[in-house]
Amino acid sequence: MENEVEVLLPYFDTTVQAGFPSPAADYVEERIDLNKEFIQHPLSTFIVKSEGYSMVDAFIAPKAKLIVDRSIKPKNGDVILAVLNGEFTVKYLRKNELKCWLVPANKKFKEIEVTPEMNMQVWGVVTKIIIDPNDVRCMR
Repeated sequence: MENEVEVLLPYFDTTVQAGFPSPAADYVEERIDLNKEFIQHPLSTFIVKSEGYSMVDAFIAPKAKLIVDRSIKPKNGDVILAVLNGEFTVKYLRKNELKCWLVPANKKFKEIEVTPEMNMQVWGVVTKIIIDPNDVRCMR
């Protein structure tokens, strides 16, 4: 892109307690490029926004941004972006030698057995999930 600017964000190479506070590092050790940190294959990676509640137990809340890599071969247990009968869906991929299922991460939803009559394509593997904590509050 013509006016693209690389932004390197400060990175504190320390863990942060979610319980009681601990002393914070008072200096930045390095700067990181989010593209290099989160995107392994830039030419085959894109971001989509999720909706719905079928994957909430996999930390995919409504409005989460999903980083999807089309170059990764999906394997059993991956979270994938698929097109099933013309509709996009995000689910766990479960397969064996004979069958394939799209499995939600919410017990309120049923898994989908992909049959030969269905038209299913995997568009990519979800590699990262970006959530806004304000959007997650409504799920509690």
